[in-house]
Amino acid sequence: MSRTRSFSQTNRRRFLRGALGTAMALPFLEVFAPKKASAATPPKKYAFMFGGMSIGSNSTGKIAPANAGALDASNLTPALAPLGEAGVTQEVTIVSGLEIPTGSTPPVAGRPPSFHSTSHQVLATGRRFDVENWGALPGVSSDWVAAATLSAGTSQPVLVYRSQPSFYRVGSQGTTDGIISARLNGSGNLEQVPPITSPRVAYEAMFSGFVPPDNAGADQAKRLLALRTSVVDLVATDASELSKRLGKADQIRMQRHFDELRALETRLDAMELPTGTACSMPAHPGDDPPIGDAIDPSGGGEYADNYTNANGYSNEDLRASVMTDLIHMAFACDISRVSSFMLTHAQCFMNMYTLLGLPSDLHEISHGSIGGGTQAETQAALGQCAAWHVKHFARLVQKLRDTEDTDGSPLLDNTGLVLAFEGGWGYDPAGGGDSSPHSTENMVMLVSGRAGGLNLGQHLPAAGAHPSAVLNTVLRAVGVDATLGEVSGTVDSLVG
Repeated sequence: MSRTRSFSQTNRRRFLRGALGTAMALPFLEVFAPKKASAATPPKKYAFMFGGMSIGSNSTGKIAPANAGALDASNLTPALAPLGEAGVTQEVTIVSGLEIPTGSTPPVAGRPPSFHSTSHQVLATGRRFDVENWGALPGVSSDWVAAATLSAGTSQPVLVYRSQPSFYRVGSQGTTDGIISARLNGSGNLEQVPPITSPRVAYEAMFSGFVPPDNAGADQAKRLLALRTSVVDLVATDASELSKRLGKADQIRMQRHFDELRALETRLDAMELPTGTACSMPAHPGDDPPIGDAIDPSGGGEYADNYTNANGYSNEDLRASVMTDLIHMAFACDISRVSSFMLTHAQCFMNMYTLLGLPSDLHEISHGSIGGGTQAETQAALGQCAAWHVKHFARLVQKLRDTEDTDGSPLLDNTGLVLAFEGGWGYDPAGGGDSSPHSTENMVMLVSGRAGGLNLGQHLPAAGAHPSAVLNTVLRAVGVDATLGEVSGTVDSLVG
């Protein structure tokens, strides 16, 4: 049997295998495609990103511009400034005025009056909060709904990541606040899907098909990577032989794939990651720790200096950058077509001192507290925190725009992306008050990707629309003929 024939008879997800049995997923190459499908439209991709904060109740802290219409340099809020910095303002639309309904008995696609641990589950699934299973996602999330249509033939149906590895608040695990993904298992039962929070483990899972099931597995993954000087080196011989038989376009894709791998390995090698899974809090490692200790927002005693050190911070900025690179690579190489990326926990207690120089955590900043700062300072701080999330969304948009898909078009043309936030601002049914961050009124979402004719470069108010209706719209744009939970509607103005 000839080598050429074996390409067509093996599974579409190809691997190079080298020393020690190392396997590396290959990008989509024209040589793998049936001749009759050589000009086929590239597969669609879907990415859902989430930030665990409310957008706030002060005008300068809000994410959305004051007026509807086209986005440009003149009306980007401080929170949206990273769009301009990344040069992707015309590739993003912000949808504002969204609302998750509330009631003492959760209404259709709604939540109970208590805010924390009740909004992100509804947003991600379009299904009313399950008061009998407090904190669990009540239905299949948008990533797995997308995967049912988009992921056939890929080695990883959904990349489920989170860059914040610990909840940080002393005395609280925050387990339910760190999950935004749920699927039906082989028995047809709903199961929560905890995210991978170690970039190193995420990398190993992507390129060797190994997903550690527990702490020992995570340690093993770290040791395996330490033994491998480079995945690329270990498969270099097979890669060289394969490249000789590829056309020019495929050779370019292979080279790009190898260059991206080298860059990722360099970044990963520079990181110090905790042993064990990221759900457990490691001991404080001393100066410049890879994971900060727990913090107590009330301060006092051993926690009096909460916001003058690196406690409650684990270099989430670098982690988010590496995971963004992994998502981009997975999409570019057709390893996966769907991702769910939680930048920060819901009710996020990540310390913003090391990251942004702000003497508070993200949750307290959402409440307007930055250690006795003035109103103007607290408003500006909220915008900075939102901008950090937007920066990583914009970076992924930029990378997808600047990368060719299999037909020569930008990857972004075949992708739908969303960035959502935990809360908005408005009436708080539990605590009262009409201008509270404990509210799911006036929520916003950022949308990008040119799949399905999405209307980009705009501020689109959608007063009273459910956030899941935005997800339905993006899912439809990438070819998914399904809706989320109890929400069947879409946002028509989002398709131009």
